[in-house]
Amino acid sequence: MKTFNVGIIDKDQEYTGALMDYANARKKLGLRLLGFSGTRAIKDYISVENLDLIITDDLQGFSEKDDGYEYMGIKTVLFSEYGYESENDGVNEGKVTYIYKYQSAEKICKQMRDMLRVEKKDKRQVISCKAVYSPLGRCGKTTLAKALAASDEVRGGLYVAMEDFGTEVSNLGNDLLYLIKTRSTRIEEELVQHITVENGLHVLHLSGTYIDSHDVTAADIDVIRTRLLQLGRFTTIVFDIGTAAVSDISILECFDRLYVPVLRDEVSKAKFEVFLKLLKDMDKRQIITGMTTVDVPDVDYDSSEMVKKLWEIKRDDGGD
Repeated sequence: MKTFNVGIIDKDQEYTGALMDYANARKKLGLRLLGFSGTRAIKDYISVENLDLIITDDLQGFSEKDDGYEYMGIKTVLFSEYGYESENDGVNEGKVTYIYKYQSAEKICKQMRDMLRVEKKDKRQVISCKAVYSPLGRCGKTTLAKALAASDEVRGGLYVAMEDFGTEVSNLGNDLLYLIKTRSTRIEEELVQHITVENGLHVLHLSGTYIDSHDVTAADIDVIRTRLLQLGRFTTIVFDIGTAAVSDISILECFDRLYVPVLRDEVSKAKFEVFLKLLKDMDKRQIITGMTTVDVPDVDYDSSEMVKKLWEIKRDDGGD
């Protein structure tokens, strides 16, 4: 299970210490609580490490956004002395607006986990748009993306290829990305025509080379995903994004979930640390919080071992 780092700023240090002891002693919660004296201490900490969430008893000095507060790109929620104890305490239409301080530690930790879950909390939402991306090569990225698309058992999944180089020369003449960037009225019609079936898997090649896809922006991705979802044919859409295909790192924020295949050799681990440092320096810490790292087995995407790996991923992500 992924462990999230949560920073706490509260004037009652004895209380903070007790809450930290509770959460940090229960590894299954997936939370690592750290106490800070203020924002300056947090700033020093995140210069070398990462925080996924901040809980504070005083929002002064934090930036207010449309969906709440943040500090240097880190989601922040009020740790309030005023409120009431309830199963949905501080939750308004799926958004935690505050956490009531004087309720059970168990409920406080549950609310933290709910805030950090990447999946939508509305169980009625069965349609999801995912992405697989990695700064590493030969890590099983495409295998994982195809496996995620193939595993959809509702209306079926769609694999969307945005690799650096495709495998079909004919895709070099693909003008889908041009139509998307010009917001053509023919987008939906062309998307339908370009969806094919390869070895039983529905596939869409957006382009044959990163030279075209490198110009795609986050706004373009939103258009693509919206149009694909509007088709209503698929309940899982998975983008396989090549390293050279991304000119705007904000693209990685456009999806309901981001999977990042990793390798465990020293060189690969060093490259991954550089990638994380880059995201931090660009104030893209929410990408780090939202990503799920995966050790992809060296098997076919439809093998029994891959099915087992997908089950493990879903379990560790807290999925149903």
